[in-house]
Amino acid sequence: MSEQSAYPTQLFHLLQRELQPTPGRGALVARHLLSCSLIILISMSLQVPLLALSLVMVFYANQPTLAMTRLVGVLMLLGVTLGVATAILLLRFTYDLPLLRIIGASLVFLVCAFLMRATRLGPIFFCIALITLYVQSLVDLVPTPELLLRACLWAWVAGCYAVVVALLVSEVIHPRKPALPSEPSNSDSTLLAADALTNSAYPRFALKAWLAAMLCYLLYNGLDWPGIHTAMLTCLIVAMPSLAAVQHKILLRVSGCIVGSALALACMVFVMPRLESIVGLLLMSLPVLALGAWIAAGSERIAYAGIQIAFCYALALLESFGPSTDLPVIRDRLIGILLGALVSAVVQTFIWPESGANQIGGDVGN
Repeated sequence: MSEQSAYPTQLFHLLQRELQPTPGRGALVARHLLSCSLIILISMSLQVPLLALSLVMVFYANQPTLAMTRLVGVLMLLGVTLGVATAILLLRFTYDLPLLRIIGASLVFLVCAFLMRATRLGPIFFCIALITLYVQSLVDLVPTPELLLRACLWAWVAGCYAVVVALLVSEVIHPRKPALPSEPSNSDSTLLAADALTNSAYPRFALKAWLAAMLCYLLYNGLDWPGIHTAMLTCLIVAMPSLAAVQHKILLRVSGCIVGSALALACMVFVMPRLESIVGLLLMSLPVLALGAWIAAGSERIAYAGIQIAFCYALALLESFGPSTDLPVIRDRLIGILLGALVSAVVQTFIWPESGANQIGGDVGN
């Protein structure tokens, strides 16, 4: 009983420690907010769709150092471009053949999930796999091939221009520091892990992530409930090399989604009916984005929850170019995330569970 009663106190002290100001945290939050403000203004003024995607790309692209921001930005631009190109190429030959399309998407997913673990360019293959899954969920929602192609191209625009904005903001306001003499590195510089072809953990990781995603795909199609397609995306997002890491990622994703959805619901009910201009939209959104940015600028223990707060809020309120009052959207997204987290946890627990000793080999941006 004493350990159970002490848990809330330990959680409070952990959050208090993680949310304290640290050197550079305020500057990173400022870059997040300036980039998000510009993107909201541009997307709403020019009616660029998928604003939530643009905002989450900013949170991933902005890094504590300018060098890391440049590196991650370039990797994300390359990953989004290759992901959209792969999805369009796959649809070009399999749009009218559902079974062949699913097989092709599964092969792309398996290869990318394997390379996420086995190479140092994991973020690129993560983007390709995520976009492939996202486009597969669109096929059942978009009625014509032309509209589906437009959706793919708009996804490329929304993702890439947001990364460019984040890079420009970082170049302008990021503090310049004198270059320090570099120390020789003893780490292996090869892109492919030395045991990529012999370590069975890599293909097992890919198979588990694919199995969880496919179960969610079959489930929401069988239920004829396309609104919970976030379940399939969640299976890839929470895929981690160890069971403990998966559980931690699930906890952050679910908690961030709950907080972001609750804030979106409160804004939708109490604030949205009183808005009259884009300035009011910014004044309503920036405090929520600031909360997400402050958490995202923390350590890896809580950072992903901040990204989820901002993403779920934007997904519920900022996806349309007018006042949003569609409450089922918030419900469906949350149910989909919870379903994907549950399926991933079950698959990772009972099929080839990995210990925390195995580390992801190719993730340069984590």
